[in-house]
Amino acid sequence: MNKLLTRQQHSRLGKEVLQDCNLADLTQEQIQELKQSLWEHGVIVVRKQKLTASQLKDFAIYTFGDSTLGYRPKPLDPKINPDLQSPGVSILGNPKGLSQEVVGKIAWQWHHDKDHLPKTEGLDMNSLYVVILYGVEIPSEGIDGQPHTTNFLDMVEAYQNLDHQHQHELQPLWMYHLSPMSPQPGVEIPRKLHPIVSTHKVTGHYCLYLGSNSSILKGLEEKPEEAKQYWQDLFATIIDCTPVYAHIWQPGDIVFWDNSQVMHTGVPYDAKKYKRIALRVGVVNNT
Repeated sequence: MNKLLTRQQHSRLGKEVLQDCNLADLTQEQIQELKQSLWEHGVIVVRKQKLTASQLKDFAIYTFGDSTLGYRPKPLDPKINPDLQSPGVSILGNPKGLSQEVVGKIAWQWHHDKDHLPKTEGLDMNSLYVVILYGVEIPSEGIDGQPHTTNFLDMVEAYQNLDHQHQHELQPLWMYHLSPMSPQPGVEIPRKLHPIVSTHKVTGHYCLYLGSNSSILKGLEEKPEEAKQYWQDLFATIIDCTPVYAHIWQPGDIVFWDNSQVMHTGVPYDAKKYKRIALRVGVVNNT
């Protein structure tokens, strides 16, 4: 990451919305305000929340529509507070205490989420896939001594910052995307195609979609080293011309992002020194 281009304020990403509200008790008007802000800004923040995992899941379903993505019922973990556990809600960090065993390290690299879309039959890769991340307990700093952040790239701005020739070259290109989830033995997860340049379903803006560094340019399926180099070169070009927005976490923050519009990366922290608990819900908007 080019730290000279990192900023905590962004002209579009990271808008704070619905101040002094309770997400568990929103009106329909407030829900529409939240969603309109999300499509407009790509990343939005609601602060000072205090929800259980069940309340967070119910809010997500009520706001964006019922979705079974990621719902894998399993017994409660007796070492974790039951209020932090609910089917469909992932717990990230080290909720069992200070330890190097951190859940979610896979997110410490630049990527779009859309984690279950490649293995969901009939689901459009350009669906409005929203991630909701609730910071319950936040480390006071990252491993670099700076405040604990999640970093975002505006992929609408990234496209606009490319020169016209590069934009034209990318328009007809597609990439195969894989789920980061490890399949069960004997289960084959199909790759899904997504254009590198897509049109956002609500705003109509052009967005770049790169997935992650495991994405494969169509035509290079049998040339994995070339495919990896192509992705790395394209990402290097984008991050060199696009400022990074760093969301500085406060306990009680809930950050929403629209994966059609942004890439993001988590930032490592010292899990032997600090505890981090974040609750994550991913949902496809269908309301």
